[in-house]
Parts: sequence; structure tokens; C-alpha cells
Amino acid sequence: MNQKLTVANIITMARILLVPIILVLMLTEMENKEILAFIVFILASVTDAFDGYFARKYNQITDLGKFLDPFADKLLIVGALLALVYLGYAAAWAVFIIIFREIFFIGFRFYFLVKENSFSASWIAKKKTMFQAISVGILIIHKKLPNPELFLKIGTYVLYIAVILTVYSGIEYIIKYSKTLRKTDAL
Repeated sequence: MNQKLTVANIITMARILLVPIILVLMLTEMENKEILAFIVFILASVTDAFDGYFARKYNQITDLGKFLDPFADKLLIVGALLALVYLGYAAAWAVFIIIFREIFFIGFRFYFLVKENSFSASWIAKKKTMFQAISVGILIIHKKLPNPELFLKIGTYVLYIAVILTVYSGIEYIIKYSKTLRKTDAL
């Protein structure tokens, strides 16, 4: 397994290290915590584009990166969603569905990497991640926006769309990769 440490992997690890900072900011009682948490969340989200760019442009795609990049994405979203549930800004049932799917597919993806098979994100899974990030961003910052109740509703509706895409993409993966899984296990 190729596990070289690259610029892309370092950027991904930086995203992982930003997660506890976001959580501390979200859960603290300091003034303007929402603004600071939102800024760090956006910074962490943007690193996802940079690590992918560096990995492709400089041919730095590694097995470590194939595992760490989606893991970092999941950690960022799941951590923020759990804090939002704790703060009362996100529905626990919606977050549970997202977390269940993400944990299941971290294991699924790892299994495929160990078996040296590719497991790339589908178009719908990328949209799911985008809607999750948008909903989290809105829900983090909504209290500092004009008409916070409206933005709380918008963030909640975007979260519900993310839940639908989460379930759909999970079913899509199961159907698509179950054939590959049977072939791999038969070998």
C-alpha cells in the first residue's frame, strides 16, 4: 500500500486538526463564537479542494490520501453536526442518519482499499457532501445573520435535502459496489 506523505496529505491532516478547534469555538461561551467557528469551518472546507488539486496536479494520489481525505470530510461534518444537535440547531434524527451512513461507508471504503479496489465518490455523493457543508455553515452562523429564525429554517431545509442525498447515495453505493464486493470475496 502506497502511504507516502505528500503536500495533499498534509493539507488533509490540517483539516482534521481544525475539527476540534471548530468544536471548541461552537461550544464555548465566548462572544462572536459563531463567526469564529464559521470562519474556521469555511477554511477547513476549502482545504478539501486544495488537497484534491495538489493530489491530481502533482500526481500525489496515495492510498493514505484516498482514505484520509473522505475521513477528514466525514469528521468535519459529523463533528459539527453533533455540536449543532447539542446546541439545539439540528434535528438529532437527521444527524443520526448522516452519521450512520458515514460510519458505514468509512468501513466500506477501507475494505475496498485493503482489497486494492477503487472506491471513488459518485456525483450524487459529492452533492451530498456539498449540501451537508452548506447546511452546517448556515446553522453555525445563523444567529449572527439578520433574521436568524429564517436562516435557521433555511439551514434545516438544506440539512433535510442533505439527508435525502445521503440516503440516496448510500443506496447507490450499495447497489454499485455489492457486485464488486461479491467478486472480490470470491477471489
